[in-house]
Amino acid sequence: MQVDLLKDIVASVASKNAVGIVDLLHGKKNVNEFLIAKKLNLTINQTRNILYKLSDEGLVSFIRKKDSKKGGWYTYFWTLNSGKSLVKFREKLLKNIEDLKSQAATRKTKQFFFCPNCTIEYTEENALLHDYTCPECGEILQVKESSADIAGLEKEVSRLEVILHNINEEIGTISKKEEQARGRRFKAEAKKKEEERLARKKERARLKIKEEKASKKVAKKPSKKKRS
Repeated sequence: MQVDLLKDIVASVASKNAVGIVDLLHGKKNVNEFLIAKKLNLTINQTRNILYKLSDEGLVSFIRKKDSKKGGWYTYFWTLNSGKSLVKFREKLLKNIEDLKSQAATRKTKQFFFCPNCTIEYTEENALLHDYTCPECGEILQVKESSADIAGLEKEVSRLEVILHNINEEIGTISKKEEQARGRRFKAEAKKKEEERLARKKERARLKIKEEKASKKVAKKPSKKKRS
C-alpha cells in the first residue's frame, strides 16, 4: 500500500499529527504501543486514543500481552491493515462524500440565519419559529451568506474524492495480487493432487507386481511326496 495514501487516510480519521504512526507501523508487525508513544512524543493515552480511532475504521489491528514487569497490565502491539480495511474505509468515505454533497446542495437552495452575538446558526424554519430573534440572547437574526460554507464543503468533497480514487486503485492492485496468489495456490494444490494421484498409482502398481511375484513363487514351490 502507498505510504502517502495511508497518511491521507490516517489524517482523515484521526488528525495530521497522527500520520507519523504510518512511518512507525508500515511494513512491520506488532509494534509496542509504548515505542509508538515515545517516537511520536505523545503520552500513552494520547497514542491509544489515536490508535483506537484507526482501529474502529479497521485500519490497524492489535494483539495484547500481559506484562508481569508492569504489575500484570496488558501491553498492546499494533499492526497496519490493508485490503478489507480499505474496503470498509471506502464505504465510510463514500457516505461522507454524499453527506457533504447533500449539505452543499441544501445551502444552495435554502436560506440560513445566524445570531451575531451567539454565532448560532438556524434554518429558515427555526428562525421563523423564533420570530427571527435569537432564543439565547434576543438579538435579531441575520441572513447568513452561505457561499463560503458551500466552497468549503465542495473543497472537502474534492479532497475526499482524490483519496477515494487512490483507494480504489489500491484496492484494485490488492485484488489483482490476491487473485494471482489464489491462482498460484490453485496450481500448487492441483500439482500436489496430481503428484499424490501418481504416487498412489505407482504404489498400486508396485503392490500388484509384488503380489504377482508372490503368487508365482507359491505356484513353483514343489509339493512333498508322501512316504509309502
